[in-house]
Amino acid sequence: MVTLDRLVLLSTALFATAALLVLISISRPQWILSVNKGETSMGLIEMCILSSLTAHEQKCFIPNKVRLVWIIAFGLSIVAIGLLIVTIILFVISQYGQTSTIVYGRLAGFIAMIFLCLSAVLFPMGFDSEIIGGSPFQLPTDYRIGSSYIAFICGAWLTVISIEEMTVNLETTRRTLPAPMLDRSSYSIFSVIKQAIGKDLTRFSIPVIWNEPLSFLQRVAECLEYSMLLDQAVVADTIVERFHLITAFVISTLSAHLERMSKPFNPLLGETYELNMKGNAQFHYVAEQVCHHPPVTAVHVNGRWVFRIKKNSSLSRSSSQESFQSCNDEEEQSDNEIKDEYTWKTPTVIVHNVLFGRLWCEFQGQVDIKHLQSKQRSLVTIKPHSWFASQSTKTAELFKYTGFIYDGKEKLGAYHGNYGHCYYAIDNIDEFQLKPSISCSANGHNCVHLNSTALVSTPCDHLILPSSRLIWNRSLSLMTDNELVSMYQYYFFTPFATSLNEQTDSLKLPPTDSRFRKDIYYLEKGDIDAASQEKHRLEEQQRADAKKSEREFEPLWFKKDDNDEYIYTGKYEQRKFDHCPKLFSQSPDR
Repeated sequence: MVTLDRLVLLSTALFATAALLVLISISRPQWILSVNKGETSMGLIEMCILSSLTAHEQKCFIPNKVRLVWIIAFGLSIVAIGLLIVTIILFVISQYGQTSTIVYGRLAGFIAMIFLCLSAVLFPMGFDSEIIGGSPFQLPTDYRIGSSYIAFICGAWLTVISIEEMTVNLETTRRTLPAPMLDRSSYSIFSVIKQAIGKDLTRFSIPVIWNEPLSFLQRVAECLEYSMLLDQAVVADTIVERFHLITAFVISTLSAHLERMSKPFNPLLGETYELNMKGNAQFHYVAEQVCHHPPVTAVHVNGRWVFRIKKNSSLSRSSSQESFQSCNDEEEQSDNEIKDEYTWKTPTVIVHNVLFGRLWCEFQGQVDIKHLQSKQRSLVTIKPHSWFASQSTKTAELFKYTGFIYDGKEKLGAYHGNYGHCYYAIDNIDEFQLKPSISCSANGHNCVHLNSTALVSTPCDHLILPSSRLIWNRSLSLMTDNELVSMYQYYFFTPFATSLNEQTDSLKLPPTDSRFRKDIYYLEKGDIDAASQEKHRLEEQQRADAKKSEREFEPLWFKKDDNDEYIYTGKYEQRKFDHCPKLFSQSPDR
């Protein structure tokens, strides 16, 4: 069954309405009306005058002298209507066809919007017509704007709104994978482990049945799904609020893993991935696999702003004095400015029931988020699963965490939550010692707890305090009820994850991009045999390349500095990919 994208349908409806309004407006000469109702009315190329005072009948004709700007506006409007029709057709094809035509439809709609906006501006330039006797952009007192021009303006605005809607959803046109996940009931992870005993693990290949159709580079990009929290942290008024938002972002990166018990594909050396997100979470993500043994992935993420604090400004606990600079601003940073830097490490992952039972995982330990320019930090403590606790205690503490925000040893703030669903700031830190008794008030969608037999999420069981304030919660609001129920059939992918491997025509990509991997493509289609063969071919190809290589691999887009850290060179932005290897090709001259 075809799954239609609601935002595409909305934009299609808006474009259709705009085309209808424009068509009506240019077909009716009601752009300018005389103050004496019915006496004279004018359109872009046609005018009507009162022919009979008694019958109030109008005679319409094309005058000998029509303003050139009105003729141009009329021609642009006709072309715009044609482009809007093309846009609608391409949008419909993208929803029912096998190929994505959404980018071409959006381009046609964008050009139509430009033409309509030009027409709307050109028309009042002709108010100096001899028939009217006004001046550009100013009508004489005995004339007024008519309903046709108002309808035309409304149509033009609808195209602007439609283009804006499509910008949000340009890269996420598909709602589900081409084929559901294959049944794993007849496969045992224990048999895989048994086969690996005594073998060189660098040459051991995990069966593709345990993979999900994403590369590790794409899986890392999932951590940025809620990157808008970092945008909010930049403009936070206090140190405590900024740490709440940064900590909530770190917690949000954990929520993407609880339901996902499949392994992403290992990236090949030199493999890249680019993601350019629009909408609420705007960022540009570029990743490259720079080392294979041990595996090292270099990542560069460009958000909306670079956050800088002047050295001579005091950042208090109650207010902050930040300066902001656009990411596109190439002005060099002066000596009296430094960047705010935060660092943390992900907690330990514990996988349960590896040998028997249903696989599920949890995080354990602490996450120490440090501000490198001060002694401020946020320390998250995750409650571990205990085999010896009572069932009620297990349920109450599973996936829960608490934490404090410190300045040195002084506690500035506190928080708690469920890392599969929500983050709450505790505004009154004195309440931290109280026993929570209020049910979680966040909507959204809790993670499916795979330690149970449920395949759909249950309401969040986290208890909060009177001063608990919601900062973040996991939301899958774009998914329908049917999509939520069937998530387990599609690797528990969210709409964000589903879009990561989608082919895109809006970006010029290098041949090393993960989207061009055929093994991932075949697994998406449900062809396990073809996926296994292609995965094996790529692994053998990489081993052969490693044997033939006489020098150390040099990344294309990152450079190692004196601290052995990989620094983004910025050359990727030039989009000169002719020198990139055809990493996934079978040809010998790749």
